[in-house]
Amino acid sequence: MSVSSNKGLWSFILPTFLTLGAITVTPILATFGISLLYINLTMPGPPMFVGLENYAELMADSRFWNSAVVTAELIFIPVAAQIAIGLLLAMVLKEKLAGTRWMRMAFLLPAVIPPAVSGLIWKLFIVPGAGGLAWLGGVFGADMSLDLLSMPSSALAVVIVASVWTGTPFVALLFLSSLESVGDDQYEAARIDGASWFQSHWHISLPELRPAIITVTVFRILEALAIFPIIFVLTGGGPAGSTEPVNYLAYVNGFEYLRVDYAATIIVSFFIVMMALCAPFLVGIARREAKEAR
Repeated sequence: MSVSSNKGLWSFILPTFLTLGAITVTPILATFGISLLYINLTMPGPPMFVGLENYAELMADSRFWNSAVVTAELIFIPVAAQIAIGLLLAMVLKEKLAGTRWMRMAFLLPAVIPPAVSGLIWKLFIVPGAGGLAWLGGVFGADMSLDLLSMPSSALAVVIVASVWTGTPFVALLFLSSLESVGDDQYEAARIDGASWFQSHWHISLPELRPAIITVTVFRILEALAIFPIIFVLTGGGPAGSTEPVNYLAYVNGFEYLRVDYAATIIVSFFIVMMALCAPFLVGIARREAKEAR
């Protein structure tokens, strides 16, 4: 490729890179800068530089550490469940049974519903004595009059179930699209050799899905805390902070307590942890792509 061609190519690529950099890097740097200041909108006065004092306050904040634990629970439990259920659904849909085309369309429904609407659906479903859960309890003779959102353990469980319900269809369809590249003759040969349904998928499907599983894991971890609207509608972070992840804690400090500086500190700390968490997966994806390119 000639020098003039390279210049022409960069004239198209460079503006895109600069725009993406401005959109992504600028807010991160601005948030970090705010975290080094004292800004309390309830008190008059200009911002003051305080260095790392906000971070020291954060490390000593028991509410933050509780939110960190809740965040871990709301990331790892739903993501693990989504991947496990998504794998099973993809393998079942791969069989091309009667009605699977309609099942694929039905599975997409929770994924396309806005998170806030999903939260409202689940809130109406578990209304004590009047929701769908109470009706199911009546059918099976179980008492479902308890307010599940009033107890810490059950409230967290409801949020996790809502998250799994929202994210699993998308995961299942991604896995199914990867399985479509596997020829049916491989499964037929495995059955002729005496392999069971489980053994066929264990030795054929899973190796093919390994790259997809890694990619889906990264994206679902990054998307796990997109359940903020669900928490906002369902529990408001309660009861007693049992469903309050780090991003919701930042929202409370920024918009309710008007501690903009402390909210920025929470966001920066959370961003660093999330990048460290996803880095091994991203490195693995980059190495695999480099290996395939050789």
